[in-house]
Amino acid sequence: MRVAIYARFSSDLQDARSITDQLALAREHAARQGWLVVAEFTDAAISGASMANRPGLQDLMRAAQARLLDAVLTESLDRLSRDLADSAALHRQLAYWGVRIVTLADGDVNKMLVAVKGLLGSMFLDDLAQKTKRGQVGRVKAGRIPGGRSYGYDVVRDGEDRGKRTINQTEAAMVRRIYAEYVEGRSPLKIVQALNAEGIPGPRGGHWNVSALLGSAKRRNGLLNNSLYAGRITYNRQSFIKDPATGRRQARANPPEQWLTQDVPELAIVSREVFEAAEGRRATRSRPNPNVQRRPKHLLSGLLSCAACGGSVVVRTRKEGVIYFGCSVHMNRRGCENGRFVPAPEIEGRVLAALKAHLLAPDVIKTAVEAYRIERVRLSREAAKARASLERELAEINRKIKWIIREIENGRGSAKVSDRLYELETREEAVKSQLALANGPDLVELHPQAAERYAAKVADIHAALARDDAAGHEAINLVRELITRIRVIPTPKGEPIGLEIAGDLAALLSANNEGTPVVSTMVAGVGFEPTTFRL
Repeated sequence: MRVAIYARFSSDLQDARSITDQLALAREHAARQGWLVVAEFTDAAISGASMANRPGLQDLMRAAQARLLDAVLTESLDRLSRDLADSAALHRQLAYWGVRIVTLADGDVNKMLVAVKGLLGSMFLDDLAQKTKRGQVGRVKAGRIPGGRSYGYDVVRDGEDRGKRTINQTEAAMVRRIYAEYVEGRSPLKIVQALNAEGIPGPRGGHWNVSALLGSAKRRNGLLNNSLYAGRITYNRQSFIKDPATGRRQARANPPEQWLTQDVPELAIVSREVFEAAEGRRATRSRPNPNVQRRPKHLLSGLLSCAACGGSVVVRTRKEGVIYFGCSVHMNRRGCENGRFVPAPEIEGRVLAALKAHLLAPDVIKTAVEAYRIERVRLSREAAKARASLERELAEINRKIKWIIREIENGRGSAKVSDRLYELETREEAVKSQLALANGPDLVELHPQAAERYAAKVADIHAALARDDAAGHEAINLVRELITRIRVIPTPKGEPIGLEIAGDLAALLSANNEGTPVVSTMVAGVGFEPTTFRL
């Protein structure tokens, strides 16, 4: 029997030899059974709570699908997954491919074992999370820091008594300076510029930037938000939940009533009065401007990037009611030489003129529509063939299922017959799902009114923006759909700024002339690939 060995350990705090030991034990077991080890797959320092972020497991599944092995050999089922749903799905998929799961702890894995072990694994994760949080709460109440190192402090290595900190006097001097200058009225940008000019390393050893000081208003991080500098630990401001689709942790803010605070006066770097004064200034500066709130969403927001450094080009200033764009990297830390700023009306006018000339010209639209028609015809034919093949397979599966049911009803059933019925039912569900997605795309011609509608919106964009009504917001959205990106190219002072636009006609097919969506995904093909042009 051809077997593939899988090994995993959860935390980078564990000994990496754990994987070596798992592989060695599995090889010995395979040798005793006379099995052939055809491959070994591993995932180091990765949790078993999700299957989405484990490259070793994904490689194993691809090898199983390619019929390169007959069984998966692992130390225990929780090495493959600690999640109940994932364990069941993994067992079902491998069974469909004819691949067994064998563990050193329990031997052959069946559905009953998957259910029991999967439930125990899920309960273990919940229990571990609860115990971990309980331990962190205990450390906070003891005046310990449950998180990573903050700028201004050094970590004290003291055996099992984790979380101790001492003040780093060199960094603490910078913290006091930043707070003092901020409270006196100096802007974060000016503070950052001075620190970088003096060559003072930032929190991560590189340049300082404004975000290091202000952080995120929602997550309440950043140097000027850290209550530890005033001698108070603030814990549980956010929770982390894993996305089941990706396995990645997502941060969610907790309400203030769930926060836990603990005074640690020995770790104070600034006084409470200075910290509260900084809080007051941040609250005043972050108060929303009603005029800005009433301003409609900007036509080009999020689409502009700096050709010199790759950073975002954002609103830099406003003079006499006119918005000016500039490089955010240059603005925040002077990390880019592109100090040019350009008025929004100039960029908008040139971009809209370019769209009409390069994307909405009749010959361009005609070529794109023909490419669309040819591609849709090809996809329709391929979908029809695939659907016919699936329908034949489904009919054959139904015939076999009926035969097995008759055998069971006539008293001729067995464990193997039940297993075969389970495999057929699993495949039946898969084929039905594929059939539901196998409908060929409808062949939809691009109505001329669609292009005319876009052209009219482009022509009327300034008037629509001035009205700030539903038509204005629709005009912005329609035009933005035609633009993939815009690179702002710095030029010598006195010359017009350079612009490079990537546009895509796929948006023209997002709705028919009645405004009803006709396609959900645009096919790639001549005429619909993003077109780049400079102006």
